[in-house]
Amino acid sequence: MTIEVIGALAVLAGFWGLWRGPVAAFWVLALSTLLGAAAAFKLPALGDASVPPALVLTGFFALSVVLRTRMRVAAIESLTTPGPGFWILFFSVYAVVSAYFMPRLFQGLTYAYSLARNDAGIGIVSLPLRPRASNATQAAYLVANLVCFMGVWALMVRGEAKAITNALLASAAALLFFAVADVVTHYTGTAFLLSWLRNANYRMLEAGEIGGLKRIVGTFTEAGAYSYAALGLYAFSLSLWLDGFSTRLTGALSLLLAISLLLSTSTTAYGSFAIFTVLMLFGALLKLGRCQATKRDCGYLAIVSLIPVLLLAVVMFMPSVWSALTDLFDATVSNKLASQSGIERMRWNHHALQSFQDTSGFGAGLGSVRSSSFVVALLANLGVLGLILFVVTLASAFSTSRLVSFEDVVARAGFRACIALTGAACISAAGVDLGLVFAIFFALAASRWKLRARVAPEQAESSALVGAHHFKLQGAQ
Repeated sequence: MTIEVIGALAVLAGFWGLWRGPVAAFWVLALSTLLGAAAAFKLPALGDASVPPALVLTGFFALSVVLRTRMRVAAIESLTTPGPGFWILFFSVYAVVSAYFMPRLFQGLTYAYSLARNDAGIGIVSLPLRPRASNATQAAYLVANLVCFMGVWALMVRGEAKAITNALLASAAALLFFAVADVVTHYTGTAFLLSWLRNANYRMLEAGEIGGLKRIVGTFTEAGAYSYAALGLYAFSLSLWLDGFSTRLTGALSLLLAISLLLSTSTTAYGSFAIFTVLMLFGALLKLGRCQATKRDCGYLAIVSLIPVLLLAVVMFMPSVWSALTDLFDATVSNKLASQSGIERMRWNHHALQSFQDTSGFGAGLGSVRSSSFVVALLANLGVLGLILFVVTLASAFSTSRLVSFEDVVARAGFRACIALTGAACISAAGVDLGLVFAIFFALAASRWKLRARVAPEQAESSALVGAHHFKLQGAQ
């Protein structure tokens, strides 16, 4: 194992969070999720695999929770049946078990695209199915996601919703800062200033341009990875704004994140942004039809409705700008499947579905097959049962109950972020792991189940007291 400079800094930050407590540890963890192209350690024994700083800091965050009795008890309670925690545990255990057994059970029966490292470098090639290092690394990532989920749940139910929200909003601001830095350093020829944050053994696509626009990657490996993180934070910030929390801050962040997504030149960003916008519009219209819409709901409807008018104005008064926009749309959306990248990704999906068929619907095991869609990755790696378990897990965090507290507002924002991230993953995710960002947002959404269970007895007790008081008044009369 070799330690990098950023790895030493991550360890120091981890010990600081351990000393200050779970809230500080979560702040460090949340910020570290932005370092998608960084490696804290490298493991030659596992094909020189890179260990991201966020994975290291997840361990420190978990330790900070374990060292405090009440937090530890709350973390364990997060897995209580029949709550969302139980289902994410079930899904994770099944996935990790499949990573060991399925590649051995179906060894040699199918071919799969996998990440291969050799003297010529790193590449994605089609190889006969067998146990690989990716099975172990993907299992480790999924376990880290589960641990992160438990820790964030514990913070939520112990009354730290405000601290979690502040950390995530700070992460959104940091993401925007690095996006600007990425663009500025590219056009000024000083991209080397960010090279120390791009030291992982991943394929780096930080210098690409489409239609004369720099592809925004920030501190990630490519534009799609940046847009995935930006979309989750955008959905979270927008939901908070719609529900009236720190409207100036959350409104500004959601607007800037939306602009960065539109300028990212990422097909994933455009597709997932459109899907999420349609869902949010449907929700706002539903509230408007029920006469429950707030001023911000109406404002959101008005802003989105103005987009066609603005496009029409661009066509009429700035034809050159419209031409540039159409060229960008053709390059990133219309002709994407005909590009080398699109053809390659469709080939991954084709082979992944073939692996699903060759394994009789059981899947080749977590980390065995690389694809270009989360749904295809679930089927190819975990089979039909894995897909069903994920759908049940996500659905278990859905709630239609009325917002009665700030925790409810944060939980709903977390669920909306999960929906946005799932949509993005369905467009371009290469594997089953949705990342620590998804685990954090899912913990926020899932905590509402515990909060409702806590409020129900209090409401029942309050109703009983009111009923008893009414009975006494009738007796006196």
